[in-house]
Amino acid sequence: MGDLMKEHKFKKHLGQNFLTDKNISNKISDLITADKEDLVIELGPGSGALTEILLNKTKVLAYEIDLELKEKLEDKFKGKDLELIFDDFLKRDLKKDISKY
Repeated sequence: MGDLMKEHKFKKHLGQNFLTDKNISNKISDLITADKEDLVIELGPGSGALTEILLNKTKVLAYEIDLELKEKLEDKFKGKDLELIFDDFLKRDLKKDISKY
Protein backbone atom coordinates (compact mmCIF):
# COMPACT_ATOMS: atom_id res chain seq x y z
CA MET A 1 0.00 0.00 0.00
CA GLY A 2 3.02 2.19 -0.44
CA ASP A 3 1.31 4.08 -3.26
CA LEU A 4 -1.45 5.18 -0.92
CA MET A 5 1.13 6.58 1.47
CA LYS A 6 2.69 8.62 -1.35
CA GLU A 7 -0.61 9.78 -2.81
CA HIS A 8 -2.54 10.52 0.36
CA LYS A 9 -2.57 13.99 1.81
CA PHE A 10 -2.64 13.40 5.56
CA LYS A 11 -5.19 15.46 7.45
CA LYS A 12 -3.87 16.91 10.68
CA HIS A 13 -7.40 17.69 11.93
CA LEU A 14 -8.16 13.94 11.75
CA GLY A 15 -4.94 13.04 13.54
CA GLN A 16 -3.92 10.76 10.67
CA ASN A 17 -0.84 8.66 11.22
CA PHE A 18 -0.88 5.39 9.27
CA LEU A 19 0.59 2.21 10.68
CA THR A 20 3.02 0.82 8.09
CA ASP A 21 5.38 -1.45 10.04
CA LYS A 22 4.30 -5.08 9.52
CA ASN A 23 6.14 -6.17 12.66
CA ILE A 24 4.07 -3.77 14.78
CA SER A 25 0.88 -4.85 13.00
CA ASN A 26 1.71 -8.50 13.73
CA LYS A 27 2.45 -7.74 17.40
CA ILE A 28 -0.89 -5.95 17.78
CA SER A 29 -2.71 -8.80 16.05
CA ASP A 30 -1.01 -11.36 18.29
CA LEU A 31 -2.44 -9.59 21.34
CA ILE A 32 -6.00 -10.00 20.04
CA THR A 33 -7.58 -13.25 21.17
CA ALA A 34 -10.28 -13.42 18.52
CA ASP A 35 -11.19 -16.17 16.09
CA LYS A 36 -13.26 -16.43 12.90
CA GLU A 37 -16.51 -16.29 14.87
CA ASP A 38 -15.62 -13.01 16.58
CA LEU A 39 -15.88 -9.45 15.32
CA VAL A 40 -13.15 -6.87 15.75
CA ILE A 41 -14.05 -3.21 15.36
CA GLU A 42 -11.26 -1.09 13.93
CA LEU A 43 -11.38 2.69 14.06
CA GLY A 44 -9.44 4.40 11.29
CA PRO A 45 -7.97 1.59 9.18
CA GLY A 46 -5.89 4.13 7.26
CA SER A 47 -3.94 2.19 4.65
CA GLY A 48 -5.32 -1.14 5.91
CA ALA A 49 -2.04 -2.59 7.20
CA LEU A 50 -3.51 -3.90 10.47
CA THR A 51 -6.85 -4.68 8.85
CA GLU A 52 -5.16 -7.04 6.39
CA ILE A 53 -3.55 -9.04 9.19
CA LEU A 54 -6.70 -9.09 11.33
CA LEU A 55 -8.70 -10.55 8.46
CA ASN A 56 -6.54 -13.68 8.65
CA LYS A 57 -8.01 -14.48 12.06
CA THR A 58 -11.41 -12.78 12.43
CA LYS A 59 -14.18 -10.67 10.91
CA VAL A 60 -13.55 -6.94 10.89
CA LEU A 61 -15.88 -3.95 10.94
CA ALA A 62 -13.83 -0.85 10.17
CA TYR A 63 -14.87 2.78 10.45
CA GLU A 64 -13.02 5.36 8.36
CA ILE A 65 -13.95 9.03 8.41
CA ASP A 66 -11.70 10.07 5.49
CA LEU A 67 -13.74 9.63 2.32
CA GLU A 68 -10.62 10.08 0.18
CA LEU A 69 -9.60 6.56 1.28
CA LYS A 70 -12.91 4.96 0.26
CA GLU A 71 -12.06 3.77 -3.24
CA LYS A 72 -8.58 2.51 -2.35
CA LEU A 73 -9.74 0.58 0.73
CA GLU A 74 -12.72 -0.90 -1.10
CA ASP A 75 -10.45 -2.05 -3.91
CA LYS A 76 -7.85 -3.47 -1.54
CA PHE A 77 -10.37 -5.50 0.46
CA LYS A 78 -12.80 -6.52 -2.26
CA GLY A 79 -14.12 -10.01 -1.51
CA LYS A 80 -12.79 -10.07 2.07
CA ASP A 81 -14.85 -10.63 5.24
CA LEU A 82 -14.73 -6.93 6.03
CA GLU A 83 -17.36 -4.26 6.35
CA LEU A 84 -16.11 -0.74 5.78
CA ILE A 85 -18.25 2.12 7.06
CA PHE A 86 -17.18 5.55 5.88
CA ASP A 87 -18.56 7.77 8.59
CA ASP A 88 -17.71 9.29 11.96
CA PHE A 89 -17.73 6.42 14.47
CA LEU A 90 -18.92 8.78 17.21
CA LYS A 91 -22.08 9.52 15.24
CA ARG A 92 -22.96 5.90 14.51
CA ASP A 93 -25.47 3.57 16.14
CA LEU A 94 -23.07 0.76 17.05
CA LYS A 95 -25.85 -1.64 18.06
CA LYS A 96 -27.40 -1.23 14.63
CA ASP A 97 -24.04 -1.56 12.84
CA ILE A 98 -23.18 -4.85 14.56
CA SER A 99 -26.73 -6.28 14.56
CA LYS A 100 -26.06 -8.55 11.56
CA TYR A 101 -23.14 -10.17 13.34
